[in-house]
Amino acid sequence: MNTQKILKILSIYFILVFILSMMNLNQVSYANITETQNKGNINISNVEGGVDVYLYQIATIEYDYLASQPKEGYHWESSIQEWIDSNFPNYSNSENFYQEVQSNSEEAKNFYDKLTAAIKGGTLSISAYATKKATGTAVYPVTETNLTGTAQFSEVDMGTYLVLIENGYMVYTPSVVNLVPSFDDNTNQWILENQSVIIKATNPSITKTVTNEEKQVDNYSTNQNITYTIKADVPTYLENSLAKKYSISDKLDPSLTIQEDSLTIYGLKEGKEAESIYGYDITFDTTRPESQEEVTFLIDFDYSTISSYDTIKIVYTAKLNEASVIGTEGNNNYAYLAYSNNPYEAASMQTQKTGKVTVYTYGIEIQSVDKENQDTPLAGSEFALYDEEGNQLYFIQKEEGVYYLANSEEEGATTSVAVDEQGNLYVYGLDEGKYTIQQTKAPEGYNVSSKTYEIELIDNEPDGVLDKEYTLIFPNTKGFLLPVTGGKGVIAFASVGIALIAVGIALVLSIIKKKKILEEKNN
Repeated sequence: MNTQKILKILSIYFILVFILSMMNLNQVSYANITETQNKGNINISNVEGGVDVYLYQIATIEYDYLASQPKEGYHWESSIQEWIDSNFPNYSNSENFYQEVQSNSEEAKNFYDKLTAAIKGGTLSISAYATKKATGTAVYPVTETNLTGTAQFSEVDMGTYLVLIENGYMVYTPSVVNLVPSFDDNTNQWILENQSVIIKATNPSITKTVTNEEKQVDNYSTNQNITYTIKADVPTYLENSLAKKYSISDKLDPSLTIQEDSLTIYGLKEGKEAESIYGYDITFDTTRPESQEEVTFLIDFDYSTISSYDTIKIVYTAKLNEASVIGTEGNNNYAYLAYSNNPYEAASMQTQKTGKVTVYTYGIEIQSVDKENQDTPLAGSEFALYDEEGNQLYFIQKEEGVYYLANSEEEGATTSVAVDEQGNLYVYGLDEGKYTIQQTKAPEGYNVSSKTYEIELIDNEPDGVLDKEYTLIFPNTKGFLLPVTGGKGVIAFASVGIALIAVGIALVLSIIKKKKILEEKNN
């Protein structure tokens, strides 16, 4: 058989195949749903790793395998039917529900909210159809990039499912997925497509800043007020949620003292001015109930008074005190947000903690020594410090030779700081800036030093370490001492004086005598 005949036969074959395939498009196809192939998959994604995912089957679908098509209508699961008959009689016929309640409507949200509360609260007895833990591990803080958790439910019966997600940092809203037959007009078949669920959730987070709403680190002196700002998101709890706990607490290092009357609380909503709010209870110097950790204050909110806001903002001032820490460790504080992360579990609670917020402060050392032998320390020296505007600074003594910066009105404040018995002085609680240091009193038997130091404290990081550390040395010289009244020195001094007077008188008499002799010769 030659090549032309072979090509002709193949052409006729492909034409016949094409014609038969076109004819088949107009024929009725059998459904791909059979008694042995009647299940699908439900895929949950874009959630936190490690969360618990629950499926509750709330409605079933009957399928006529002889007619290869689903029977009309859905059927509530038996225990749910009883609950609906009592609570939503209009929906007792599931057809009415699916016709009247549109997806994502307020009616649907209200219905599934109450249904979830009944299931989790125990008033409706129904077990989860299936439970899975999402892949991965929860990561905090939660961002879009780490919503990598997935859960796949395979071989799931046809029906409507309530999807609940619990035990994450996010607060998840009940979701519903329909795994139901759909008719494919292209193939004339009833098919069961796998379903992917888009989960709604709110992501509460909390931040704390110092000075302004951008800084996590700053430096201050012990006579300045430090402004802190806390911001915490308000989660969404539906009306019938069984748990709506929401509290904010704050922990300052012992080196920081809060000014309690400075604390103010605001509610923030996008596009609107901040509003002062009052629906809360505040306790100072208490413990966090969930951990018994001591905190500076704890604020319990009534969710009904804050539910309309997107964010809660707390502003207060504090001051560094005598326990201020110098160096890289700094003076730290944190804020905590505690909230119901499983809204339908009455005892549920999740806690988020802010990053560390640090304030640094600095100190300088001063030494008083003998100028001739600088290894010899001198007690009794006193000094004064001035800021770059020339204002004399006030200090409070913590212990011998140790002082911290204060305000003039504070009890015990003084402008004079004295060295200890070893001639050492340490002043701390200083902010960055320029300072002048002068000796105001010398040790007994010494002159006041004429030396004046002008220094500048700089921490460019800041990291608690000055770019240049200062140890200032004031050398003192011994001065001329007047004798003590009535002592031997007075007698010696008086004797010398008398002798000088006698010499002076003798000298005068000698001059007079010589002058007289000269006059007699001339006459």
